[in-house]
Amino acid sequence: MPAIMKIKSAYASLPTAERRVAEFILNNPAKAPLMVINEIANEVGVSVPSVTRLAKKLGYEGFLDFRVALAQGSAAMEIETTEPISEKDSDAAIIEKTFKSCAEAIEDTLKALDKKALTNLADSIITARRIIVFGTAASATFAYDLAKQLVFLGFDAVSVNDTMTMELYSKKLQRDDLFIGVTRSGRTKIITETVKTAKQRGAMTVLISNYVNAASSNYSDFFFCTSRLDDIKRLVGRETNITMSAWLTALTALLAVRKAK
Repeated sequence: MPAIMKIKSAYASLPTAERRVAEFILNNPAKAPLMVINEIANEVGVSVPSVTRLAKKLGYEGFLDFRVALAQGSAAMEIETTEPISEKDSDAAIIEKTFKSCAEAIEDTLKALDKKALTNLADSIITARRIIVFGTAASATFAYDLAKQLVFLGFDAVSVNDTMTMELYSKKLQRDDLFIGVTRSGRTKIITETVKTAKQRGAMTVLISNYVNAASSNYSDFFFCTSRLDDIKRLVGRETNITMSAWLTALTALLAVRKAK
């Protein structure tokens, strides 16, 4: 995943100092990769360790690795950002910004998507004995949609949204089963525990999240990180499933083609 995408994914969960560094990099994608760590720290008004912590939190060994990744990412992708929605915006502006933000988020998800991994997942679903999709709270709706789409295509799939039922399914997971965990925040403890259990029982494990550092990814055979829309969460209190829905539509198309052959 490009460094810029990692920053966007982790942005909402960063502490103040690290968020300021992230914001500077996002606003200066061409300039930041050319700066040394002290220059960035001084420009933003934070300590050098704050810059280092951001780099490590995003999965890099240190700032130098992070700067190289930034430089490579800036050359490979064009950064587009729509102005945040404001309560002072006109209705027309809110509508336009919402559509543009959704389009950019889907484009960001596509840029970061491992297409080979999604292709391999489609092949794994074709051969799976059973697919269990688990999501709680706000992620439960998408988990239900995912399982329903798989059932429509003729697969043995079920969605689960409560811990007790998932514990019962966990005890019956087998090597030829496929488990999909959905956590938009990436910090849902029960999802992490269940993915780990599924992995231990030999099932193939998949994680879908809007957070690049989701702990559950450590136990997942497939990990897909979709772009988040913080504007929507700030305004209405919860994120939209728009990028996950685009991901699901692509997976559905892959499966439909395979079923037709």
